[in-house]
Amino acid sequence: MKATVKRLLCVCLLSLLNPQFAHSQYAKIETIAGSGKTGAVQKQGDATSIPLSNPFGIEPDSQGRLIIASFDQHVIYRLSADRKQIEWIGGAVSEGMSGKTGDAALAVAMNQPHEVRVDPQDNIYIADTRNNRVGLIDTNGKWKSVAGTGATGYSGDGGPAADATMNQAYSIAVDGPELFIADLMNHCIRKVDLNSGSIETICGTGKKGRPADGGVAKEQALEGPRSLAIDKQNLWIVLREGNSVWRIDRATSKIHHVAGSGQKGFAGDDAEAKLCKLNGPKGAAVQPGIALFIADTENHAIRMVDLKTNIITTIAGSPTGKPGFNGDGDQPTTRLLKRPHGVCWLPSGELIIGDSENHRVRVLTK
Repeated sequence: MKATVKRLLCVCLLSLLNPQFAHSQYAKIETIAGSGKTGAVQKQGDATSIPLSNPFGIEPDSQGRLIIASFDQHVIYRLSADRKQIEWIGGAVSEGMSGKTGDAALAVAMNQPHEVRVDPQDNIYIADTRNNRVGLIDTNGKWKSVAGTGATGYSGDGGPAADATMNQAYSIAVDGPELFIADLMNHCIRKVDLNSGSIETICGTGKKGRPADGGVAKEQALEGPRSLAIDKQNLWIVLREGNSVWRIDRATSKIHHVAGSGQKGFAGDDAEAKLCKLNGPKGAAVQPGIALFIADTENHAIRMVDLKTNIITTIAGSPTGKPGFNGDGDQPTTRLLKRPHGVCWLPSGELIIGDSENHRVRVLTK
């Protein structure tokens, strides 16, 4: 009881000191895609009737449609702008490795695609994770190889990205002519110049370890980079094994600690984000200059760092880390999630969640 009162007092104080903090709280959660069950891939159908199997990455296109990576179905879906219909747009359904530039995206076999990003031209970039590659689906529904040969390894820096090898391309971020890749098992971040096609390592030494706060990114070890988010100033990095979140200042190329003490657990709400405990975080999204949203996956929760105060709070899922599904509705911190991976902030203020093992895509609204 005392802890609850203390938390409420902290929230009220923060609301008075920082109006944006209060504005950032979400009032309702709703399912917008997925029946809650797994099943065979369907070509198209009613958004909340179709089976999704572990939806991970989610990203909007310029028309307000949502692109969804179905990790265990090995396919990519597109949800209509009115959120009523969903269609299969990429992946050959069965797990595999195929596809060359110019092939129809629906004929390209993928292996557990984790992340999707969309550029201003509506090209859909895909982290085809277990195939150790990144490709894209263009606006004509054709596949293009972007980075990675498909072989497992670590090679190619300074040369063409399409000839490089990686070890699980787990997450990606795109900003203008730059593509960033979380090369998970190589414990590094790589950057592709989309104009020249060349690839380089910008963070990570290849060794597993905790980076030094304020150090030169390229000289620091990383602990399992699982997810990336980007804005004009920073590249945000979620370290799953490191139970922490970091950012690379794009102007200085130095890395800085943002959230998570490194200790595994669920603690620290309404206090300094760097001191909190996370448990296997696997997703991130940024509202530039305002908030960082973290899919605290093994805590079955979504947490938010106020970038003005560096205070962290739980905004969806049980504050005790309980997994499950108990319906949609108000009071999102009483609504259960189950191993959420994807999280996506929309300019409308909505926050989209890949509620992975509930096999649903859900939205938080104010």
